[in-house]
Amino acid sequence: MIGFGDALHDFAQECGVRFDKIVRKVCIDITRDLMLATPVDTGLARSNWFFGNDPISTVGTVASKNGSPSIQRGLEWAAHLRAGGVFYIVNNVPYILKLEFGSSEQAPAGMARITVARWQKIVDGAVGATR
Repeated sequence: MIGFGDALHDFAQECGVRFDKIVRKVCIDITRDLMLATPVDTGLARSNWFFGNDPISTVGTVASKNGSPSIQRGLEWAAHLRAGGVFYIVNNVPYILKLEFGSSEQAPAGMARITVARWQKIVDGAVGATR
């Protein structure tokens, strides 16, 4: 026979696991959206999205037009995410602000601003996907 306390504990555990899944899905979706919105010339900007619990000052040297280094880092990092924390997504190529504010015809409205504007839709999609 399961007691009320045990049932409450099990419910809290289930909610925590679901929240973690939502946070992971949001991180993966943001990674994808940022990477796909980043203009491509050499692929360096697209390949330089980094993730962490602290702001990261790294600039990678691998350029891939499909952004695979960013996607790989995002997937690896998201696998360990837990709900309730703060995480950073940064791109430190020297010209990222110029790209964000319209220096490329490929992304005249930027990448981060568009992703931020879509934040609620991204979260709602992640919640729906984890039901």
